[in-house]
Amino acid sequence: MSGGASIEPLKVRESAEAAEVLARAFRDNPLNLVVIGPRSASRRLRANREGMRSLLPVACDHGLVLGARLGGTLAGALIATPPHGYPLPPAALGARLRTLLVQGPRVTSRWNRVFHALHALHPAEPHAYLGTLGVGPALQRRGVGTALLARWLQATDRDGVPTYLETDKRENLAFYGQAGFEVERETEVLGARVWCLRRPAPTPASE
Repeated sequence: MSGGASIEPLKVRESAEAAEVLARAFRDNPLNLVVIGPRSASRRLRANREGMRSLLPVACDHGLVLGARLGGTLAGALIATPPHGYPLPPAALGARLRTLLVQGPRVTSRWNRVFHALHALHPAEPHAYLGTLGVGPALQRRGVGTALLARWLQATDRDGVPTYLETDKRENLAFYGQAGFEVERETEVLGARVWCLRRPAPTPASE
């Protein structure tokens, strides 16, 4: 238990549950608004859900997916990759076709543009990458995100590797800053501001 939340790796069979949590967590983020559109929250939720349902099985098999439960309810999830594990391989063809059908070609194309823009900024050095960390809106501000991040950083610190992430929300800078992340670069993707953050590998004295 950590911060009141039970943290465990998620299995592929839990992907649909995690997809729902993450779809709601990111529904109103700036990148979602510019990629999917600001007018329909239900459309953003539907598009997010399908995108996560495509991503999560691959992440479970080739990366790390942690889930945080409060009283048995999945409250949040984290998706990360180890050094040399980024980018994750593509989803199965059927999953990609379903995502294209649900999101539509224009939205899928915009997400591809976001991916390639941010991919070009990744550090050259080996690093653990935090691709996604989200908590369901109804269960935020209860320490769930902090617990997920702390569990992941315990593992990366044991491995002695630097960590890297992006966020499109300015208010997240303080959250990640408390864990030792510093802004490495500020950029703009499709009109949305994105911050790239890096946390150095621990030194022997800080371990």
